[in-house]
Amino acid sequence: MAKQSKGRRAVVAKKNDNRHIWLIVVPALAFFIKMIVMSNTVQGGWLGADGENYLSAVDGLKADGFFSEVRNLHYWPAGYSIFIWLLVKIAAGNFLYLLSITQGLLFAYATYFFTKQLASTRIAFLAVAVSFFISFNPTLSLSSNVVGYETPAAALLLISIALLVKDKLENSLGYSKKLVALSALTIGLSCFFQPRNILFGVAIFFIYFLTLAGKRSKIEFAAITLVVLMLFPAVLMGRNIGAINSATISTNLGTTMFIGIGDDATGGYNGKYNGVPCPASEKGTEAEVDSAKVKCALTWYVKNPDKTAVLAAKKTAFFWSPWFGPVANGTMARNPWLKINPVKTGIKTQENYDFVFGGFGKTVSWLWVIGQLVLLFSGLIWLWKMGGNEKLLAKLAGAPVILGWLISMGTIGDHRFRLPQMGLSLFLQVVGFYALRKRLSVATISPALEGSTKAR
Repeated sequence: MAKQSKGRRAVVAKKNDNRHIWLIVVPALAFFIKMIVMSNTVQGGWLGADGENYLSAVDGLKADGFFSEVRNLHYWPAGYSIFIWLLVKIAAGNFLYLLSITQGLLFAYATYFFTKQLASTRIAFLAVAVSFFISFNPTLSLSSNVVGYETPAAALLLISIALLVKDKLENSLGYSKKLVALSALTIGLSCFFQPRNILFGVAIFFIYFLTLAGKRSKIEFAAITLVVLMLFPAVLMGRNIGAINSATISTNLGTTMFIGIGDDATGGYNGKYNGVPCPASEKGTEAEVDSAKVKCALTWYVKNPDKTAVLAAKKTAFFWSPWFGPVANGTMARNPWLKINPVKTGIKTQENYDFVFGGFGKTVSWLWVIGQLVLLFSGLIWLWKMGGNEKLLAKLAGAPVILGWLISMGTIGDHRFRLPQMGLSLFLQVVGFYALRKRLSVATISPALEGSTKAR
């Protein structure tokens, strides 16, 4: 018996060692492939949806310094442009190569670190599969070679949640100030690139807060996370105070919300998007105009619940839509994947086009949208039912995905907006696929067993 137990432990240890090796190899291989792609790309990378705007902002920083008054530095959050500016100081004319390498390394490490924590939970057997689907998702992974905040934000979100999972695994009754502070710092840096991630940070830390015992521990935890989380957003606010004398992080929220509301709006960039009447936004500073538009948009939502519900449904469809095809909607025309997507590149004739954008293409696209959501919620529910650390993992991973979806419903329906949470949604979908497969196998076996029993 002792020999059998010892042998079983040896087998488990070998499996764990092999799994850990694969958790390193998979993201490293994906990074290596992206470096080959980078070496064969003009200047080492591509421009994303707002690429020119970021580079214009960088020109302002180069000319006038940190407190440049260039509009793109306060209309959009300045954090990502500041990040590029620092790389330009190092690499000058070759900064796109350095950007692709830096973002690629960050993404590879985030994938490894997140899946490494999964390997210490009861779903360790899914860790390698999760690593593969995150590392080799063509849109998310190749976007690290793009001038755009989405992939770095996705990587930082993975690291932040992984740090909290690591903390819970190592400190079931308390928490590590170091790990918690690092988690807050990591997601705070993602807020530097995209301020809406502040909501993600508040949500995941509140979820973690509820797992702690003791009033003193909770107060201490809340103080640490909130202070550290707001460091980078505070830098953006301080920069804008110095540049335009306005205590704001950015001034584009109102305009963004106006695109997605109104009687003629579709909820996305297609169709008309004139917003709604808003006399208060007709004069004042840019920050005051933006604030007035936000208030007018919120008021319109409250006063028009039926139209709000219809637009919310449309924005949902746009948010989860494919990157290409008859249902696709958003600002991913520069998606690197579309340069080699066999469906897109295979359209050579009108007949090909009609096939892809006709009834068959629409059916496949809608099945793709529905399939994503079925897998996502299947994964969430299965992890939730497991209880323990796995239930906590479901909450931590699910919160940013659901919040990102809700934010899109309140602003614009754009499939690009799901990229920062895509690492988490892919994780949940892998879990969901396993959960559905397990449920189907049980449903198939049960009637067979029942028939066998009756035969006896």
